Amino acid sequence: MKRLVLLAWILLVPVASAYAQFNFINIDCTVAGGTAVRGINNLGEMVGNTGPDQWNLHAVLIKAGKCIPLAPNTILGTNWSDAYKINDQGDVVGYFNDDFGFPHGFLLSHKGVLTQLNFPGAGDTAAQGINASGTVVGWFDDYDAYGNFIAEHGFVWKNGSFSQVDYPGSGDTSVYAINDFGAMLGTWDSGYPDYTEHGFVRSITGKFTTYDVPVAGEIFTQGNGINDLGLFVGEYVDASVFYHGFLQVGPWFSSINYPGAYATSAWGINIFGLIVGNHFNSESDFENYILHGYVAVANGKDDVAQHLPTPPVPAKVVAAAGGRAVSRPHTNARHPSSY
Repeated sequence: MKRLVLLAWILLVPVASAYAQFNFINIDCTVAGGTAVRGINNLGEMVGNTGPDQWNLHAVLIKAGKCIPLAPNTILGTNWSDAYKINDQGDVVGYFNDDFGFPHGFLLSHKGVLTQLNFPGAGDTAAQGINASGTVVGWFDDYDAYGNFIAEHGFVWKNGSFSQVDYPGSGDTSVYAINDFGAMLGTWDSGYPDYTEHGFVRSITGKFTTYDVPVAGEIFTQGNGINDLGLFVGEYVDASVFYHGFLQVGPWFSSINYPGAYATSAWGINIFGLIVGNHFNSESDFENYILHGYVAVANGKDDVAQHLPTPPVPAKVVAAAGGRAVSRPHTNARHPSSY
C-alpha cells in the first residue's frame, strides 16, 4: 500500500499568502534539515519530528515557541522516530524504527511513560491517532512466512487490547485519526491490482463513508486528521501528480497549498480550526525528504472559512487538560454541520 509519510530552537516565520483561504506560519526547529508537524491539540501543542536529514529524525513536541525532544533518553531519541498526534492531556502517539528498520508504534504518556504498541503477530505497527479517552488508532502490516507483504489493516487499541479495523471489501486499510467521540479517519484501497487510495470516515456508530476530494483527475486521497466537530484534513494527488493538502467542512472543500511550495500536506486540525501540516519548498527538497512544518488558519474570505466554528471551550476539554488554560480564538465564523 502506498503511503506518503511526510515526514533546539524554533523559527516562526509569517507568510503573506497568495492563496485567499489561509494564513500560514512556517515552523522549523532547525536551520539545516527538516521539521514535520503532524498533530495539534486544543491547547495549541503540536507534535512531529525534526533532525539534520531524513535518516536522523526524532519525535518532537512544539510548545510555546520551543521544540522539545520527546523522551530523548529512550529509543525515540536514539532511533528514527515520528510523533503523529497529541491529546489534550499531553499523551502522544507515533512510531519508531528498530535497528532493522521495522516500525513499532508507541504511546508516550504525559507522565513520561513510554509503551510500545505492536499488533499481535504483525510485521509492522504504527500508531497514528489518540483521543481524550486514550483510544489509539493506526495501522499494521501482515506478512507471510517468507516475509512477503500480504495486506495492511487499521487497528484500535484501548486499555491494552487491540481490535482490527478494515474498510468493507478493501484490500488495505489505514486509520490515521480519531476524535473524542470515536469518529475515525483514514484511507483504503482495493488491493492488487488497483492500489488507488481513497479516504474514508467511520462514524461513531461504525458506518463507513468513502471519500475522494472533488478535484477533476484526482488519483489519491488520504484523510489525516479530524476534530470533534467533524471537520477533517488530509492530502491528495492531482492529475499532474502534485501533492496538495485539503480541508473539508461539512459540504465545503478547499485545497491547502503553502505559498510557493512544491508540495503540501495537512495532518491535523483542532476544535478552533487551526491546521498543521508540512510542505516541501522545492523538487530537490521533495527528493531528499527535507520537510518544513506549518500552522494555518482560514482567513474568513471564502465559503469554507465562513463555515468554520467558533465553539465555546468545552468543559471536557478543560477537564481533560488538567485545568491548563485553553483560549478561545477570535472568529466570526458559523458552526458547520458535523457528522
